[in-house]
Parts: sequence; structure tokens; C-alpha cells
Amino acid sequence: MSQGFAYAAKRWLYTTNHKDIGILYIITSLFLFAAAGVLAITMRTQLSAPDNTILTANVYNQFVTVHGLLMIFWVLSPLAFGFANFVIPLEIGCRDLAFPRLNSMSYWFFLFSGVMMILSFFFGAAPDLGWTLYSPQTAAQFSPSIGINLGAGALILMVVSITMSSINFLVTMFKMRAPGLKLRYMSAFPWAILVTIFMMLYAFPSFLAAVVLLYVDRAFGTVYFSSIQGGSLLWDNVFWFFGHPEVYIVLFPAIGIIADIIPTFARRPLYGSKYVIGALVVAALISFVVWGHHMFVTGIGIASTKLYTVTTIAVSLPFDIIVISLIETLGFAKLRLKAPALFALGAVANFIVGGITGVFLASVALDYALRGTYFVVAHFHYIMVGASIIGLIGGLYYWFPKITGRMYDEKMAKVHFVLSMIGFQVLYFPMFLLLDMPRRIATYTPQTDWGLLNLTATLGGFIFGGAQLLLFYNLYRSSRVGPPSGPNPWEAWTLEWALPSPPPPHDFDVIPTFQADGTIRFGSGPGLPNGSGHSNEIGYPNGSSVHGSTSPLHHEGLSPWPVLMAFATFIFFLGLTIGKPANPQPVSYQPFWPLIADGVILGIISLFGYSRETFTVHEDMHVESWPFKQVPNMKLGIWTFLGAEVIFFGVLIGSYFFVRTNDAAWPPAGTLFDIRNGFAMTLVLLTSSLTAIMALASARAGNRSGLIVSLGGTLILGAAFLYIKAGEWFSLGGSGVFQNYSLPATSYFITTGTHGVHVFAGMCMTVYLLANAIRGKYLNGDHTTLEHFGLYWHFVDIVWVFLFPLFYLI
Repeated sequence: MSQGFAYAAKRWLYTTNHKDIGILYIITSLFLFAAAGVLAITMRTQLSAPDNTILTANVYNQFVTVHGLLMIFWVLSPLAFGFANFVIPLEIGCRDLAFPRLNSMSYWFFLFSGVMMILSFFFGAAPDLGWTLYSPQTAAQFSPSIGINLGAGALILMVVSITMSSINFLVTMFKMRAPGLKLRYMSAFPWAILVTIFMMLYAFPSFLAAVVLLYVDRAFGTVYFSSIQGGSLLWDNVFWFFGHPEVYIVLFPAIGIIADIIPTFARRPLYGSKYVIGALVVAALISFVVWGHHMFVTGIGIASTKLYTVTTIAVSLPFDIIVISLIETLGFAKLRLKAPALFALGAVANFIVGGITGVFLASVALDYALRGTYFVVAHFHYIMVGASIIGLIGGLYYWFPKITGRMYDEKMAKVHFVLSMIGFQVLYFPMFLLLDMPRRIATYTPQTDWGLLNLTATLGGFIFGGAQLLLFYNLYRSSRVGPPSGPNPWEAWTLEWALPSPPPPHDFDVIPTFQADGTIRFGSGPGLPNGSGHSNEIGYPNGSSVHGSTSPLHHEGLSPWPVLMAFATFIFFLGLTIGKPANPQPVSYQPFWPLIADGVILGIISLFGYSRETFTVHEDMHVESWPFKQVPNMKLGIWTFLGAEVIFFGVLIGSYFFVRTNDAAWPPAGTLFDIRNGFAMTLVLLTSSLTAIMALASARAGNRSGLIVSLGGTLILGAAFLYIKAGEWFSLGGSGVFQNYSLPATSYFITTGTHGVHVFAGMCMTVYLLANAIRGKYLNGDHTTLEHFGLYWHFVDIVWVFLFPLFYLI
């Protein structure tokens, strides 16, 4: 038994298989769903009667904040991407995601970020400002506990996880589709995930920049969000540029699931499917120019309010197309009302209510009246819970037979649906009527006459929450004793249902081919699975190899390094966050150095092990990969990452412009930062780009000494840049720059510090490349790693070309 437990623990800790990781995402997000639900039920109990004292105001605010953050960041998208991890490779006809170890790492970053958020309750107090974390309440003088620091650290880890996952899915879906599977032939769910990924790659770097600024303000005493020039308006702009697209980021996967479920159970193709896909794309684009309607009450200009009123109404129009398409699909259909179909239909009904009530908020006058009331809470939850969560639960029932190979209890699932819909309506519809009840209040007096509606909502909350216990029991019991499902219990049309349930570790013995007439041919010849060293190694998962020099772990596609790297990052951030206060005014925190040292040491060991591990992923050549047919997977991944970095630095630079244009006392160029230092750093860094180019040229020419000298030169020049930068930092710090020029110093230290971290990361890469070059690598045509490094290094240099004039010349 102990050996069986050890094997199971090793499998789930070290797995890189997309199906295992999908199951981990699903289970973890359901646990966090339960945790967020407990917080919500406790809040509703507090509000069930006037003058209740179950929770203090401070604890109530902590529950509100963590509930919102958990649901939005750790439940909705992770549950959707749990399905995507399991299903997308099966639906597009590939054996795994493009970067299996990166996929594993993204899960562990997600898990440890959730742990860090929950740990905030045990370090004084959790974040207590609402999930939007509005400034200036985030300033240390208003919220001196480290709970917000832990929350910000958790969000940073979460965004890193999302970025890794987004890059992985984008490369997979563009580069690894089965032969003949054109983009236009993909079903609704893969399309919804693809559009969501693009939104994530543009929205989350903005949020990461905002959270980094918040974290540094909190941990090191900078003043971006506590200054008058930055403050609430800067946070509002940066946060809601991310925040409104995030609504659709969590909604689109549920729409994709619904648009796959309804045709399956209606036995009809999705009506106007190409218009549904087009509507998703249009809604995604418009969502990035809607954020200003969250700022109507801040006093933005008349022209801006008109623009955002139009865009807010416009973004609802593509969803009209989607709803009409789903309704038309049901026309004249002989609908089989199984649990997945019931939840899909319920989600559509809730979405219609949520969408209609959202249009009201496009009106400036109505927004002024409703913005701070429970009307907005009801509208928001009709979208987030009524459409997204209900739709995702439909997906859980839909793919449960494929994941486990067993059927759930249909009668219990239908009872779950009925109770969920009744509980949901009783919980949230009364909130539309609480037009004069402010949000985020912990109690109220009997004279308000809010008691009956709140009691009704609380009763609905208990019904809805209790219904979810049926879900957990049904799935747990059915996964153990449910009847076998067979490969395709729904007689569905998408490719995953052509495989056994559950699918084998390597998914396909032979990669299928999509024919022009819509049929799928599996062929007669053997395929080449990921991880295999030659064509007769059939059936091994990613990372597998039967070569004698390879660790036995890789027979099963296992790798210990992703979980160790994620854990190292977690304890490093924990060490940065949980120290005691170093300064009372402004409040800043002394790092807890033992944890930081542990994180650094474990991180170095993990990076070394990761880089030295033999882990092969076969890239099939005969696949559908338009429009990146000539671009290798890794290069596309690097370009995608750099695109996200452009947004990240763009927001940092935009924040600098925001505070500078609002500060009439900004010091003139050359008075605070020495132009000579800036010029020297620019010269050094641009020269390092030249040496990086020379290193690649030497490798292509087979010149080992030239390669070593060029890489060594790049390393030395990078170190020289950081040496000059460090000297300038210490000089400015010793001159009292924060006392005299707090905001210019804040923008300078955060922006150049973030860039310096990127330079240091590039130097670490250079050390790795130099060590390999000394051993004779990169000379026999295998110089792609140098090319990828060059892309990153040149990007870092280009960023400095923008920063130099901003801080030293203008």
C-alpha cells in the first residue's frame, strides 16, 4: 500500500500529461469554489437580519474581498482551463500541449498562489478592501497589515501562471492541429479558448504591472498609488483596462462549452456557427475600450463618458448574436434533457437577465444612481455565477464520462440542477430590488426595511450552496462506483469522443486527419508520440524515452522540476512579504531573509535540474499550423511572451507619464538623474546586443572561441550595466531622494528596477549558454537556443532605449 501511495504521489506531483494537469486544475478549483462558497454563506448569514454581529465589520470586509478574489482568479478561469487542458489537445488531434513542463509549472504556480491568498488570514488579516483593491485604501496608512501584501504577492504568482498557460495554449492551437483541421473548422469550445487566450495575453500583463506597483508601494514604501498625482485614478485606469475584459475572459469558455453542449443534445449543428465565432472576436476587441464606464462617477470628461456609453452598449450586440444562434439551434430540435443540457439552458437564461441589466449601467445617469448598490451585485453575479459557473458545471457533467470513464447519477444531477436554479434566483434576484442598499456594508438598521429581502437572499444562498454538496457527492461517488460510460455516451461529434474513456496517456496512436467532407481518418500507419526517440516507440507520453541513460521518471513523462520551481518562487515571495515592519511612516516591511535564501537556493537547484533534464517533445511536421507554418514552436512561444512583455512595460511607462503629467513640480531633466550615467548604461547595453549577435554568428560559422568570447562579452557588459545602475541607486538613496522627490524617485526606482530584473534574468541565461558553449554545444546547427536568447536580450535593450530619454533627457 505504501508503494502504491508513493507511486500515486509521484505521478500527481511530477506529471506533465495534459489530462492529469487538467484534472488537478478541476479538483483544485472546485476546492477553492467550496472555500469561496463558505465565505459567501457566512457573509449572507451576517446580512440576514439587521444589526447582526456574527462577523465584525473588519472580518466581513476580509470575507468579501477574499471571496471575490478566489472566485474570479482561482475558480472561474482555472476550472475552465482545467477542461481546456484535458479536452483541447483531444479536440484538435494532438498528443499534448506544446510545452508539457511549462504546463505543469503553470498549475503549481496557480496552486501556490491560492495557498498564499488563503494564508493571508493567518498573518494578521486578509485583504479587506473589496476584490477591486481600490486606491487609496491600499495605502499602508489605511491598511497597515500585511494581508494586502500577501494578496498582491498571490496575484503576481497567479498572473505568472496565467501567462505560462496562455503561451502554451496559443502555440499548441496554432502549431499542433491535426492535418486538415483549419481554424474555421474548430468547434465552439476551442475557439472560445483561443479568443480567451488572446484577451489574457493583453489584459493580464496590464494587471501584473498594476499589482507590481501596488506590491512595491506596500512592501518598500514607494508612493505610486498613495500620491495625489497617481492614486485612485491611476489604479482605476490600469485595473479596469484589465478588469472589464476579465469579465469576458471568465465568460467565454462557458459560452464555448454551452455552444458545444446544446448542438450535441439538440442533435443539430450550431446555427450560424461562423457568426458565433465572429461575435466572440468582436466582443473581445470591444471589451478593451469599455473600461471607462467603471469610472463614470470619478468625474471623467463628457467626451469620455459619451465614448464609453457607446462602447458599453456596443459590446452587448455580439452577445445578442450568440444568444439568437443558441435559440435557433434549439428550434424544431428533439432535445434530450440530460444534466449537461439543463445546465447549459439555465446558463443561457441567466445570461439574458444579466446582459439586459448590464445595459442599464451604460447610462451615465443610471450608473450614478446604481453604481454603489446591490443592483450591480445582482447584475455581476448573474453573469459570473448564473452564466459562467452554471455553464461550467454543465461542462463538468458533460466531460465527466470522458475524464473518468464512468457515468454520474443522472437523477441526482437533475435534482442538483433544480435546486441550483431555484437557489440562485432566490439568492440574487432580490438584490435587484435593493436599489438603496450600499454595497460592502457589514450590517444595517431595522429602519432601512432591507431585512426581508436580505433574509430571502440568504435563504437562496443556503439552497444554492447545499445544492453544490450534491454535485460533490455525485461526482465523488460516481468516479468510484458509477457504471462504465463507454467512449461516447452522448453520441457527440467532436474528436475527443472518438477515443476511449478515459483516453490513453498518449491520446492517439495515430494522429487523425480531418477530411474536407467533415469526416476524420485515423489512417493505417503508426504515429510518432511525444517523447519517443524513434518511430517504433508507440504509446509513450510526453517526456518518455526508452534510452538507457534517461531517468525512469521519463518513461512516464514525469518531471520533478516544475513543482520545485513553483515552490521556490512561493517561499521567496512569502519571505519578501511576512517580515516585520521596518518603518512606521510610511509603513514598509523588513523581508524575512531565511525564507528568501531558501527560495533562492531551491530556485537555483530547480533551474539547474530543469535545464539539464532530458525531456523530449516530438514536433509533428505534417500538421495544420497556419499562419505560423515556418515558425518553430519555441520561437512562437518566445514571440508571444515578448508581446505580453510589451504590454507590461507599456503600462509601467504609461503610469510614469500619468503621474508626471499630473505633477507640476517634476524636476527638470538632468537635475535628479545624471545624464552621464544614463548615456554610459545605454552604450554598454547596446554594445551587449552587438556581442549577442556576434555569438549567434559565431555559432552558425562553427567558431567555438568566437562563441565563447562573444557570450562572455555579453555577460560582462550586462554586469557592467547593473554595476553602473547599482551605483546610481545607492548614490540617489544616500542623497535623500525619497524625502525630496518621492514621486519621481518612485517612478524611477520601480521602472528601472523592473528592467534591471530582466537584465539579471538575461545574465543568468548567458551563464547557462556560456557553460554549454564551453562544452562544445551550439556549433553543429543547434543554435536555435542562442537565437531565442537573442530575441529576449534585444527586447530588454530596446526597452532601455525608451527608458533612457524618459528619465534622463526629457
